[in-house]
Amino acid sequence: MAVFRTAALLFLILSTAPSMLAGAAEPSHQVLDTPDLSGEWEIQEEDKSYTATLDKEGNGPYTWQGGHITTLGIADRKWNGTWQQPGNDREGSFELLLSEDGREANGVWWYTRVGDRKNIPARQWGGTYVWKRLSASPSTPVSNP
Repeated sequence: MAVFRTAALLFLILSTAPSMLAGAAEPSHQVLDTPDLSGEWEIQEEDKSYTATLDKEGNGPYTWQGGHITTLGIADRKWNGTWQQPGNDREGSFELLLSEDGREANGVWWYTRVGDRKNIPARQWGGTYVWKRLSASPSTPVSNP
């Protein structure tokens, strides 16, 4: 009888172990924590204003100098990426802090290349800006851990 109980216990442990391990391997938060950045955004710099049209991941064109935004990541509402402007042969990076409701972002931008000049030190030349969502309210709230 003891052999039967041991075998039954061993079977129970082995049959439930994969599901227990799968649950343990999953992250504590889901992909839903990443905000949907799609829609039109008004971008206000000190001396100009223009519009960006982004997809869910935060990539897309903007109206100043034929520009394009590429999002590299978002973590704890901190949004960072790169920008390219073929109209005036410039590119750089940016860092924004999204509001908790995902409708605004404030941050900085800087050059990484101007024409033939490369290796520009990060954050040395650039400016600040404010982004305001004009359309497509976020479908996923921004988490604030």
